Amino acid sequence: MAEKMDGTHRRHPRREVAGYGSIAIGAARHGLPPRTLLLHGFTGCAADWDGLGIESPALALDLPGHGGSPAPDTTADGGFDVELRRLLAALPHSIEHVAGYSLGGRIALGLLRLAPRRFRAATILSAHPGLTDAAERTERRAADRRWIECLRRNGIVPFVGAWEELPLFATQAGAPPARLAAQRARRLAQSAEGLARSLECFGLGRMPPAWDALLAWPGRLRWITGASDPKFSAIARRVAALRPATESCLLPGIGHNILIEAPERLARLLDDDDAPSP
Repeated sequence: MAEKMDGTHRRHPRREVAGYGSIAIGAARHGLPPRTLLLHGFTGCAADWDGLGIESPALALDLPGHGGSPAPDTTADGGFDVELRRLLAALPHSIEHVAGYSLGGRIALGLLRLAPRRFRAATILSAHPGLTDAAERTERRAADRRWIECLRRNGIVPFVGAWEELPLFATQAGAPPARLAAQRARRLAQSAEGLARSLECFGLGRMPPAWDALLAWPGRLRWITGASDPKFSAIARRVAALRPATESCLLPGIGHNILIEAPERLARLLDDDDAPSP
C-alpha cells in the first residue's frame, strides 16, 4: 500500500515494467497510457509520487536498488549508462515526458543525454547535471564510499537516521508529521545492500556529466528548485544562464525535497504541461 500525503494509507495498482517495480499514477490508473515518467530521489521509491494529486497519466518507477527493482550491476564498466540503457529499453512507447527529483533528476538528465530524441519534455527537481572537475569527482566518490560503508556495516536503521540529519533536509521540519513519518517508513523498508549498490553505480561522482547534452537538447525543459535550497537554486540559475530557453521555477519557502514540502504545487506543474512557472 501507499501513503497519501497526509500519511494515511490507500491501495494503488502496482505493476512490473520489464523487471522494474512501478505504480500507475493519475489517469494511468484508469487504463490510459502513461505520458510522464516519474523518478524519485535516493532512498525513495515509486510510492513517493503517490498522493501528490497528479491527474495526468504517469508511471512512477522504482529506481535500481530501490523498492521492487533489482540492484544495479556494479561490476560492469560504465555501469551508469548500462543501467540507463536498460531502463530506456523497458519504457512504454507512450512516455514522452520525464520528471525526476534529485537522484531521479540526474537519471532523467542521463536519459536525455543518451536518447535526446526520445523525450519531448523534461522536468528536473533539485538535481545536479554532473561534476566536471576531476578533484570534485574524486572527493564526491570518497563521500559516497563513507555512506556505502555505513549501509553495509550498520544496516538500514542507523543509515536512515544519519541521512535524515543532513542539513540539506532541515527545511522538512515544517512538513506535516504524518507526511514525514510516511517518508521514513518507506526509507526503512529499503534494502541496505540495494542502496549501497545504487550509490556505487549512480553516485554524483560516477555520473557522466550531462551539461553539454543538456544545452544541446531541443525539448522543453523546466527546472524546479526551492528558494530555501541555495546550492541547488544556484545550479538552476547556472543552467538557465547557459540555456536561456529553460523554464525556471523557484518555489518560495521550500527546501530541497519538493515532493515532501510542496506536493500540491508540484502536482499542478506536472499536470499543466504548458505552465512556465508555479
